[in-house]
Amino acid sequence: MKDVIILGAGKIAEVLCDYVRRDSDMQVHGFCVDAAYRHSDEFQGLPLVALEDLRTRFPPGRYAVLMAIGYHECNALRARKSAEVKGMGYQLASYVSTRAWVAGSAVIGEGCVVLDHVSVEPGVSLGDNVALWSGVVVGHHATVGAHCWLAAGAAVGGGAQLGNGCFLGLNATIAHEIQLGERCLIGGLAWVGKSAAAGSVLIAPEATLFRLDVDRFLRFSGKL
Repeated sequence: MKDVIILGAGKIAEVLCDYVRRDSDMQVHGFCVDAAYRHSDEFQGLPLVALEDLRTRFPPGRYAVLMAIGYHECNALRARKSAEVKGMGYQLASYVSTRAWVAGSAVIGEGCVVLDHVSVEPGVSLGDNVALWSGVVVGHHATVGAHCWLAAGAAVGGGAQLGNGCFLGLNATIAHEIQLGERCLIGGLAWVGKSAAAGSVLIAPEATLFRLDVDRFLRFSGKL
C-alpha cells in the first residue's frame, strides 16, 4: 500500500481521488494546495493542508505526491509544481488504471496518470508528469514528452513525437511520425498532419449553427 497526498483540490483532484479509491493499491491521506488557495480544512472528507506545511504534516519519507494540477498555462504550472514538490523531497506517484492497456515494452515516467480505456502501444515512451485522460491512444513507438496533457479521446500516431508540455484537446489526432515542439496547443477535433514548431496553436473549425431549430429540422428531414 502506497500512502499518497494529492496536490490539488479542484475537479481534477476529485476525479483522481475517486479513481484511486476504486482501483489502486494507493491510499489517499489528504490534499494540499498553496496557502493562498486553501479556503477550508478538508476536501473530500480528508485534511486539506497548505503546500508550505506539507513536509511537517506529511513527511516525504512516508508519503508520495499524486499530481492533480490541470493544463493551466499550457502545462507550465504542472511543470513548476512537480519540480517544487520533488525539490521538497517527495516522489511523484503514478496512477495507471487497471482498465487501461499498457504494453510491456512501453516506458512510463514518474508521476503519470493513465485513466480508463487508454491504449499505450509497444515502444511508447511517456515522460514524467504526463496525463492521459480516458480513451486516449498512443500509437507504437511514439514519444510523449514530460508534463503533456492528452484530453479524452485524443490519438497519437505511431512514431510521433510530442515535445514537453504539449496539450491535446478532446479527440485531437496527431498523424504518424509527426513532430510537435514543446508546449504546442492542439484544439479539440483537430487533425494534425504536418509537424509544428514549439508553441504552435492548431485549432479545428467550430461546428456551424444550423439555420433550423431541432423540431423544424426533423420535419424538414422527414424524421419526425
